[in-house]
Amino acid sequence: MWFETIIREETGCAAYMLGCDGVGECAVFDPLWDIQPYLDVARKHGARIRYIIDSHSHADHVSGARRLAAVSGGELVLPALADVAYPATRVQHGDQLRLGGVGLEIMHVPGHRPEQINLLVYDYTRGDEPWCILTADFVLVGDVARPDLAQAGEQGAPTLFDVAIPRFLNLPDHVEVYPGHLAGST
Repeated sequence: MWFETIIREETGCAAYMLGCDGVGECAVFDPLWDIQPYLDVARKHGARIRYIIDSHSHADHVSGARRLAAVSGGELVLPALADVAYPATRVQHGDQLRLGGVGLEIMHVPGHRPEQINLLVYDYTRGDEPWCILTADFVLVGDVARPDLAQAGEQGAPTLFDVAIPRFLNLPDHVEVYPGHLAGST
């Protein structure tokens, strides 16, 4: 398995790419508008972009997911609850995607946005437990996301604390955490 982080320095936003050399396929999680870096990374690894996954409707950056799917031929994957009018494969909590020896398990983490998903990443050459989690805008560096942007805080906060956080805290201690925002911006 290979794993790369693509950072937009101006906003501190991070997108992730991971793939399996054995099958020559990869996935992109939360791509930013400029799709060239993802095409470059896929080319560097000799991989076909199979999945382009958006974790939720973004307010902090414009997603490049649809553009990347159109250019790469990859499958656009969105949360089941995403309110969009364009075609995409819909996923929900517990669904799994596979790239050879790499598994991607969908974890629904509502609260910041009702539809938000995270990705549990499995490298089956290492074992059967998740290796890391891509938390998008749910778990940040030293904090959790605001629950009052897509709904009233009185609705989002209890959902965040009663559903999303327990799912996250029940992961094995060795699972590495990769947030969608890094500390600060320039």
